[in-house]
Amino acid sequence: MTKGRPWRAFGILALIEFLAVMDASIVNIALPSIGDALEFSTTELPWIVDGYLIGLAGFMLLAGRATDLIGRRSMFLTGVVAFTVFSMLCAAALEPWQLIASRVGQGLGAALAIPAAIALITDLFPEGAERNKALAVFGGMGGVAAPVGLVLGGALTEVSWQWIFLINIPIGIFVVAAGLRRLPKGRRSTGRRMDVLSALGLTVGMILLTAAVLRGGEQGWASPTTISQFGGAAAAMALFGIRQFTARDPLVPRGLFRSRAIVIGNATFALVGTILFGTFFITTLFLQQVHGLAPLEAALTYLPVPAAMLAGTQLAPRILRFGARNALMGSLVLQSAALLAWALLMQPDGNLIFTFMLPAATWALGAGIAIVGSFVVCTSGTESELAGAASGLATTSYQGGGAIGLALLVLLADTGTTSIGNDKDALTAGFALALIASAALAMLGAIASRFLPPRTKNDSDDEHAMAEEAEPRNGA
Repeated sequence: MTKGRPWRAFGILALIEFLAVMDASIVNIALPSIGDALEFSTTELPWIVDGYLIGLAGFMLLAGRATDLIGRRSMFLTGVVAFTVFSMLCAAALEPWQLIASRVGQGLGAALAIPAAIALITDLFPEGAERNKALAVFGGMGGVAAPVGLVLGGALTEVSWQWIFLINIPIGIFVVAAGLRRLPKGRRSTGRRMDVLSALGLTVGMILLTAAVLRGGEQGWASPTTISQFGGAAAAMALFGIRQFTARDPLVPRGLFRSRAIVIGNATFALVGTILFGTFFITTLFLQQVHGLAPLEAALTYLPVPAAMLAGTQLAPRILRFGARNALMGSLVLQSAALLAWALLMQPDGNLIFTFMLPAATWALGAGIAIVGSFVVCTSGTESELAGAASGLATTSYQGGGAIGLALLVLLADTGTTSIGNDKDALTAGFALALIASAALAMLGAIASRFLPPRTKNDSDDEHAMAEEAEPRNGA
């Protein structure tokens, strides 16, 4: 890397963060087109989103550890190569299982690249204002990537759904070529081990739990397959939990479990992820399946949502002056009210400005504040050596909660639809039921955040500073 030009190297890292977040939102508008082309069933369609989230959440903690052992640049470039190759395989998929498996691979690639990118930023910039600025820009990429992903996804899907994945290939090749020239190799650490068994337990547990939820709604909760999947999920999750208390170098340092704020904060962040990813999935389908909008029309109609969410993340540092607990409670109550209003106003032939866009934007404003507030609660007040682990755990909770919660909300929507009929009124009723469930989950999160420790003056200053330095990616 040319000395004195760290911002050029930073641009390479920020580009892959942009791409990783965009790939979580770009598929939403394309879901009906992909479902029709590859003949996805109702219970298979959520896996297009869930596969990516599970790959990302399941390996994020392990990748953070591996980054310091293998080398930061090597891990980053490995992740980018994996992301690019699996993007190509997504575009080439001819069967649902091929696309789902490739989406898990995409998530794995992103999980390898993102922690390494954050670590490389600390190599590029000395501690202080310059590093904080870089981290803020990196974290804020999600607010830009989400609306770009929606509009770009709509435009590309009008041509062919494969293009939402093919667009990643030239960008990935550029990042690898530029990274080899400009990125520092980064430091290595040999003092700690990788707990691969924990990562496998977490990932397998999430896959089996998601499959059990979706299959239970389709084949019955008492079917042998559903019961075995729930049992396997419980065993895998138990393995992950036991390893955190018995392994020499656990993925989640035991010190984090002693913090009430971190435990409640991660539980709340998982609920925030559940609401966000589930609501995105349900409502983008509503625009196309019920209102019959073309992909680009649906994307433009949905644009106020990421715009309001970005506004919420920008507003959050000011609201956090009143304490993260109060900010979280208020934002979750706002989400609950907006989601309930959205469900009650939802109509198959209503004016979309009043029945969709306004309540959706109000919900998204609260979601943006909640994302920042949850992240701050999960990471503030930790000792410096635990800060990276706390950040990784928060991201895992958010993405993992989104994957499992999306399956639950899809199940509710499908149940509400099939119990009434198959026309647009029935679809609307099913989608509204899922939004009501989201409203209930938001209220549950508000109640949980009430039990966060009260802030001190120092806590308030730390929370405000953290929110200003780095707005966490929303992954929408």
